[in-house]
Amino acid sequence: MNTKVSVGMAIGLMCGLVIAVILLKIANKDHKVKTQYDERQEMIKGRGYKYSFYTMLFMEVVVMLLEMSGIELPIDNYLVHTIAVLIGCLVLCIHSIWNGVYWGLNNNHKRYAIIIVIAVVLNIIPLAGAIAHDSLSGHGINSVPVLNVIVLVWMAIIGVAALVKKFVDSRNSEEEES
Repeated sequence: MNTKVSVGMAIGLMCGLVIAVILLKIANKDHKVKTQYDERQEMIKGRGYKYSFYTMLFMEVVVMLLEMSGIELPIDNYLVHTIAVLIGCLVLCIHSIWNGVYWGLNNNHKRYAIIIVIAVVLNIIPLAGAIAHDSLSGHGINSVPVLNVIVLVWMAIIGVAALVKKFVDSRNSEEEES
């Protein structure tokens, strides 16, 4: 990856972090950046962090072993490591969703839903631009827009997990009422 792209990504990440802090303040009911959890939620989330850590550790060890053995993957290293991090985060998100601790006490679900939709759109825009300018196919799976595809797939998996959990919970509450 060239220097311009690296600098652009670094600046983009820094801007994204600043925007994330602002959005968290807006999205939480009490306008605090930090989400508040009760003791039960903290305990369950702690277990999720542990599973997430070990998943990420496992992924990075696999990448390390592949590199040591001389096996080259057909994608850039930054994408491989990003995928490892996102898989670890995916484990945390799905664990939190299935154990009912994805949302904190001070979260406004509607505001977060709007932010998630905006995040999806912001990941679609560069991808659409790359497809429109035919720059995605020219670089193959080493192009920066592929990162947007990876993030969109990651977000879709989390969204599906949340919808399935909501469906299961509604079915269970219907069965209890019967």
